[in-house]
Parts: sequence; C-alpha cells; structure tokens
Amino acid sequence: MKRLLAVLAALALAGCSGGGTGGSGGGEKAPPLIIHAVDAGTFQEDFNPYHLEGVNFGTSGMIHETLMYFNKLMPGEITPWLALKHEWSDKGKSVTFTLRQGVKWSDGKPFTADDVAYTFQMLKDNPELNRNALEITGTEALAPDKVRIDFENTSYAKLFNIAGNSPIVPKHLWEKQKDPVTFTNPKPVGTGPYTLSKFSAQLYEMVKNPSYWQPGKPEVPVLRFPAYTANAVQTALQQGEVDWAGAFVPDIQKIYVQGKPEQNKFFFPPEGVVTLLPNLTHPILSKPEVRQAISLAVDRDKIVRVAERGYTKVAHPTGVPMPGGEAYVPPEYKDAAFKVDLAKAKELLKGIDPAKLKFTLLVPSPFTDWVNAAQLIREDLAKVGITVDTRGVAFQDWVSKVGKGNYELSIRATAAGPTPYYQMRSMLFGGLAEPVGESATGNYQRWKDAETDRLIEEYAATEDEAEQQKATQGLGKIMVEKLPTLPLFYSPSWAQYRTNKYVGWPSEQDPYAMPSPYTSPDAAVVLLHLKPAAK
Repeated sequence: MKRLLAVLAALALAGCSGGGTGGSGGGEKAPPLIIHAVDAGTFQEDFNPYHLEGVNFGTSGMIHETLMYFNKLMPGEITPWLALKHEWSDKGKSVTFTLRQGVKWSDGKPFTADDVAYTFQMLKDNPELNRNALEITGTEALAPDKVRIDFENTSYAKLFNIAGNSPIVPKHLWEKQKDPVTFTNPKPVGTGPYTLSKFSAQLYEMVKNPSYWQPGKPEVPVLRFPAYTANAVQTALQQGEVDWAGAFVPDIQKIYVQGKPEQNKFFFPPEGVVTLLPNLTHPILSKPEVRQAISLAVDRDKIVRVAERGYTKVAHPTGVPMPGGEAYVPPEYKDAAFKVDLAKAKELLKGIDPAKLKFTLLVPSPFTDWVNAAQLIREDLAKVGITVDTRGVAFQDWVSKVGKGNYELSIRATAAGPTPYYQMRSMLFGGLAEPVGESATGNYQRWKDAETDRLIEEYAATEDEAEQQKATQGLGKIMVEKLPTLPLFYSPSWAQYRTNKYVGWPSEQDPYAMPSPYTSPDAAVVLLHLKPAAK
C-alpha cells in the first residue's frame, strides 16, 4: 500500500514525447518493466514534482532528480547526485553546492547552477510548493557549477529536505509558466534516467533517457505503469502481469510467491510510522485526556496481527524506529510499550459528555489493511464508550481531506528520514500546521506547541550529534506524554519484485534503497541498479 503523498486519478488521453529511445514497439534488447505504484483506476496528466495531489509516481527521481541521495535504510549514507559536495557558511544559514558538470536536460540543454537557483527561488516565491517548509531567503548562482542557498535560520538539519527531497526543474522551461503552482508539467523535461513517452488515463510509459549522465544506465529500457485498483493488482500479481509492485497482499505466499521464492520475492523494511491522527482543531479531540483514553483502548498487537498479517511491528510510544533508534529515545522511556487499559480509559473520559464522544474515522478505501485496522479501532473504542463511524473514501479524496484538515480521526503514515528527527519534524513542526481548509505537507493533526518547535529548532541549529540526539529525545518525551498523534505500527515499504526479467533488487542483505516503487527518489536508484537476468 502506498503511504506517501501522490494521488493518481484522472481523465483524458494525451500523447507526450520525451525524446527517449526504446519505445513500446518491437526490437527491444531488454524487456519492459511493468510497475504498480499506487491503487488507482485512472491517472491524471500531472508531472509537477511539487504537487501533493495528482502527481504521477516516477516524476521525482526517474525524471526530476535531487542534488543528493540519502539512503534511509543506512543512516548517514549519502551519495552525491546532481551535486558533488556542499559547504555550510554563516553558521549554517547558507549552503553552497558544487554541481556535477556535463549533465544535460533531456531536451539537450545544459544543466547549470541557474536551474538550482531558480528551483529554490520558486519554492521561496510559492509557499504552496514549499512542501518542506524551507525558510529560504535567497539564492544565487555563483558559477555554472556553484550555487548558494540562504536561509533565515540555521539549517544544518535540513540538508535532507534541501538536497535529498527537492527535485530540480529546468529554468528555461519553467520560468515561462504563468503559475508554477497550477502547472501540471505534461511534457516533463528532466535530468533523470527516464523520459515520458506515452500517457493515457489507463497507462503511462517512460523510456530510457539516451543522454543520461550515468554512462550505460539505466539497463531497463522501458517502464510501464498500468492503472490498477486494489483488487485488480492482487489478480495481476497472481497472474504474473506485474514485475514490481508496492501493494499490501493479505496472503502473500498463496497469492504472490506461489512456491517460487527464488523468483517471486518481497522485502518490507520499515519506512516510517503509521499513526492514528486526531484532528486537534476538534474541541473534544484537542483534550489530552481524550487522546490518552483512545490510546489506552486501542489494541495495537491485534491490529498488527490481524490487519497487517504480522508483516510489521507495533510502534514504540515515541514513534522512533526500534531497534536501531535507541540513541534518540529518552532514557526514561527506553522500555516503554503500549498497553491496553480499558478501566483507566473509562476513568479519563468520566468528565466528557458521552454524546460528544462520537467521531468519524476516515481511511482510504484502497488500503485494505488500514480499512481492517479502522474496524478494529472502532470495536476497541466502543468498549470505553466512544462511538466511531469508519468511512472509506477514494485515495485522492482522503489525501485532500486529511491534508486540508477536513476530518476528525484518520490513519496516516509519516515517512522516515536519515534520522528520527525528520519523521518527528514532519509529524509535529508547528510551521507545517496550515489552517483548516489549506493543504498541509505534514503535521496533519495541526499540533502547535512552543516546546516542540523549540526542540525542532535546537536540532537544526547544531551539527553536534549528541545535541541532536538530545533534542530528538525531547520530542519523543512529548510524543509519550502529550500524544499529539497516536503511533500504531511501523509502516512497511511494501515491495514485491520478480527476478525473471531483472536482478539487482534491494534486499535485507543489500539495503541500498527503499524497495517500493512509490518511494522517491529511491525507486530511480533501484532501477539504476537493475541488470537483465541471465538467460
């Protein structure tokens, strides 16, 4: 199941040429790769890498690249990409990138510092596109291969957001657009390994970029993304129609592996944390004792066992990935664990009018595991006098409603980062808490707390790892004691892949990237590692 931000839903048939080779016709030296990245019946023609809704997977990474690549499965492992190196100055308020030379856009134009400066200036001028809430004050191209970006505050900790999660766009094309916020980029031009060759509401296709800066790569000439609903992709996996998918499969051995473990493989590393989101603008859910009662009533072990089929684990109360994140967990909560306590939950709710303890729990209907989890939560909360109406909606509708704060309760995942701080910042930073009715890029529950923001800024103000760990520990304490959002379980990076066409996939033994086709820019990194299977 897909838990990151991208929605596919649309109409219209439109041809689009990216100038690549390989095509969908005959004569291919290596076979095409059929990819399922999201449950959707139709696609819409949107390849703007900064759109939160409607953008097609592959836009970031495969077409538009970032300056650096951060491997979230190997904290601290950073690979130069469009930038070869970076250097901080002005006490962390400025960063200068030295760019890779000889890189070209897929239309043949040279990639330069002007493109990077333009991209970040565009984010500064258009807050709706500034999904990482970067406090950009200015940009300057210092030379064709050098660019400086200035920030209002010390930004050491935001290197991942700056360099690893901000795709670069071509100035020579984007500056001609009247409004980059509404621009859907139907004929995308990027520096990435692929270009768009075909688009329709039911299928879009990418082909190898012949002028890509990594010689000889990619070795997969054609990518095809057919539109599948949640039910249809189960059938497609069973019938061998899909080569690479990111889906929740209830009985994976029967439906997918089918007695062929050497060919039909899967890898589900943790990619973040799934939480029960209370809308904190709601007068009842804003009460700490109500959130605590809800948390005490929910049987997370049962959710993992029944809804998630045991594919993942119950989250630590801090939300910090465990094991592995011990240094970021407050010592007093190192051994903390969620426990069901119905008596205490009822006691906490004694002062609340039972008539006001009625909520709607919104979930994306294609995510069958979350739908099942919602039903279990409804049953658990009924035991303490809380009435929950579970409501499944289309993926696009869910993204829109949760993003704009138009919900009461929901389930949502927060992606991991190079350290637990990035996940915490996305979940809790007050600067991401948009007013209800405006799309947020994080902090969907609208948590606003001065102590939280102080700790987030303290982390960002230092390069000292011990101080950063201390600040994150403070955020973990807030998660446990104030329950701004309620961790449920770790979010798996769902990935099923077949080795009959290509080999070189990430694995537990070689975790060079998140394995799911819906994670960017990791999916592009995976494709660059693949080689045709030996015949």
